[in-house]
Amino acid sequence: MEERIRNSFIYAFLCESKYLKDMIVLNTKSIIDDKSNKLNYIDYNRLKDELLLYKYYGEKNNKSIYNLNYILPIILCNTNFKKCEEEVINNIRFYTDKYEYVFSGIIYNYIIHSIIKDKDSNISDIISKLKEYIIEFNIDDIDIINFNKCKIYVLQKLDRFLKQDISLIKEENIIDGILRVLYQVYIQDYNEELEELKSIKNSILGILGFKLDNKNIEGFSFINSLSQYILRLRKYEINKKIYNEKVNPKDLIKLNVGDTIYNPILNNIKVIDKKLENDILYIKVLSKSGEYSFKFKRA
Repeated sequence: MEERIRNSFIYAFLCESKYLKDMIVLNTKSIIDDKSNKLNYIDYNRLKDELLLYKYYGEKNNKSIYNLNYILPIILCNTNFKKCEEEVINNIRFYTDKYEYVFSGIIYNYIIHSIIKDKDSNISDIISKLKEYIIEFNIDDIDIINFNKCKIYVLQKLDRFLKQDISLIKEENIIDGILRVLYQVYIQDYNEELEELKSIKNSILGILGFKLDNKNIEGFSFINSLSQYILRLRKYEINKKIYNEKVNPKDLIKLNVGDTIYNPILNNIKVIDKKLENDILYIKVLSKSGEYSFKFKRA
């Protein structure tokens, strides 16, 4: 099982969406293991600072409607299904208030935990049980009308999935998207062209025990170490402390090539390049996790 969990995480990076892959990493780095409550959860003070730094070194948000697999680390590192679901919902609602993503997270979490429990489960049985689960599902602090509209849509789509007709789940939204991935995995495979859905598909294949070629994953050594980290989180072996620091990306501007400094997010970093081009200051730093190229526009 541990190998399947590791592969599910690693295979998420077999896609071309740099932004999504980075979000998976940032979420993973922000997880705290709480052994007393048997829970792994996101430290949002940490995540906010991760995202603040990322604004200066990372990719622009690609605005894909299929960005969902950033929740994978939460799903894989938690052993309690219900507590995991709560954290998945919290994380999704941190990024978006759209109910279709909440329900997609519920579906994805349910599927992955079902497969972890029994990888030979029949997908029709899983979806039928999922339908019953969603009928009873509710959360606090919601717009009840729009929540129920979305719930009805989800239940209709689950019914249509059970008919095993791909034409019935063709709408361009995350609900239909994740069901199309399940169709490819369980019913009839075809090439998934959307990178964000490809990431989900590969993760599901990994948790099912399929072996995929991962030799072309950029930064494989780091991603592999994160997969081991996920396993340690499942066992509450990290004992990570709550993040109580604050980061200011613009502190880097004062540094010169060769300078080293402690950064609350990146730990010890060394400036290896600094240059000004077309009113943009480029600062490249080296940390244990790799190189980061920051960009600062002149005010």
